[in-house]
Amino acid sequence: MARRRRGNRRTSVIEDLLDLPWQFSVGLGFAVLVFLKGVFPAIAGGNMFMQPMAAAASGLAWLFSGAFFLIAAIVFIKGKVSKGKSPATEPATRTSAPRQKPRQEPAYSAPASEKPADHNTRPDILDKLLSESQTTPSTTKPKPTEWTLDVIRDLEWKRFEDVCQQFYEKKGIRSDTTDLGPDGGIDIRLYQDDSGRPTSIVQCKAWAERYVGVKPIRELLGVMTHEKIGKAFFMTSGSYSDEAKAVAQANRITLIDGNMLLMMIQRLPAPERESLLAFAVDGDYEIPTCPSCGIKMVARQGANGKADFWGCQNYPRCRQKLGKRRGHTPEANLADKRRGS
Repeated sequence: MARRRRGNRRTSVIEDLLDLPWQFSVGLGFAVLVFLKGVFPAIAGGNMFMQPMAAAASGLAWLFSGAFFLIAAIVFIKGKVSKGKSPATEPATRTSAPRQKPRQEPAYSAPASEKPADHNTRPDILDKLLSESQTTPSTTKPKPTEWTLDVIRDLEWKRFEDVCQQFYEKKGIRSDTTDLGPDGGIDIRLYQDDSGRPTSIVQCKAWAERYVGVKPIRELLGVMTHEKIGKAFFMTSGSYSDEAKAVAQANRITLIDGNMLLMMIQRLPAPERESLLAFAVDGDYEIPTCPSCGIKMVARQGANGKADFWGCQNYPRCRQKLGKRRGHTPEANLADKRRGS
C-alpha cells in the first residue's frame, strides 16, 4: 500500500511547551525578560537604527515573558489536577516495541488527554491498565478456520500486504516487501528470472469494501515508468471503479480485487492454504500497524469524543494516526465508484 502513512502532523511551539515541565517555560520567560530589558538595549548602544527597536522591545518585554509564565502556570495547574485524579482514570504509559518491517488512511488530530501516565501510579495498577487498553476485538471472537472474503477484508493494512507477499512465495515466485517509511508506490517486488532485477511490482490496498478509483492506478503507472518495469499488479480487498479498470487494462496492470484474491488463495494446495491462513490471522490481525514504528496501534478517542482513530503506542514521541475503517453500505460504495476515489 502506498503509505497510508500520511506523514506525522507537526506540532506548534505552544503544544510542545505544554508537553514540557512548567519549570522550562518559567526559565524561558526570565531569559526573554533579561534579553529584552538588558541585553538588547546594551547591544543597541549608540546605534541610531537599533535604539528604537531596543526601546520598543524593552517596553514589550513583560508581555512576551508573561506569555511564557502563563504557559508555565497552565502546565503547573494541569499537573496538580492530574495528580488529584484516581489512577484508574489515567492513561497507561506505552512501552516501545522493537522496530519491525513496514506502514492507511487519513489521520485525526491528537487528543489533549493523550498524555503519559503519572509515574507515581502503582506498578500493579499500571500493568492492569496497559493490558485493558490493548484488549482487542480479535481476543473476544474465535479465529477463522477457513478463508472467506470477510477474513481478507478484516486484515489490517500490513498483514494484508504480508499475506499477498506470502501468496507469491507459495506460488514459487521470489518476492520481497518494502521497509518502513515511504515506499515510493511499491509494496512488493517480484523476481521471476535470474537478472536480480524485479520483473513486476505490486501495490496493495487493504480498503475493506471500498472501491479503488483511477488515481491510485495512475500513480502505479507512474512508478512503473520511473522504475522501467513493464508489468504491475494492484491488489485490494475491495473493488475497482470502471475508469480504474480501463486505465489498468491499457497499461499492463493486473487488477486483483477481494473476490479474485480469495479464489486464488482457495486454489492453493490445502497445506499451503492452511498455513497461509494461520499466518494471516495470527495475533491481532485486525489492529493496524504503526507506519512509522512497526508496532501495533491502540484505539484512541479525539477531543470531545468527536472521532475514534488508531494512535501509536509511542505517543507523544510518535504522533502517527490512522483513521478507523468506516462501514460501507452499497450506496456508499456506489458513491465511491462514481467519484473514482
